[in-house]
Amino acid sequence: MNFRKYLIITISAILGLILIVLVTVILLASDSSKKAQQISQAKLEISRKNRGLELLTILQSESQKAASYSAELDSALITKEQLINSKKELIALAQTNGINLNLEFREETPSLENKARRTSMVLSLNSASGGFLSIANFLKAIENSKYAVQLTSMDLNFENSRAFNGNLNGQIFSF
Repeated sequence: MNFRKYLIITISAILGLILIVLVTVILLASDSSKKAQQISQAKLEISRKNRGLELLTILQSESQKAASYSAELDSALITKEQLINSKKELIALAQTNGINLNLEFREETPSLENKARRTSMVLSLNSASGGFLSIANFLKAIENSKYAVQLTSMDLNFENSRAFNGNLNGQIFSF
């Protein structure tokens, strides 16, 4: 019996050690699985932050480029104060092209967050000797001026090949 008892104790001890080793391996495997998952998440987070830094660097360099255009963009549209002076300048452009001009500002649409202020206007013009060429030159002068003008309608009456009168309706844009 002694041998049997010794054999049972030995087998029990070996099985106990195997059981302890298996439990330890399972716990370690579970823990290493969690650690691997945490490492994977950390790598993903680092990758996201790295991409964010790259994009931030690109944005910063682009903002420096954009800053150089800021003054141009700011001067692209006139201010409300300059709008008052535009009447005199548009009349002078018309006179340069042999046209008598009466300019009347009408309704104003205030500027919104992403849209400029629009002021409707009526240009009443006439000329005794200008003809079609003077109208074309006047419109080209407006187009080349510092003013952003949109003409919506044109009504011209020619009395003969040189004399005309009419109205131009449109809008002038400002900040």
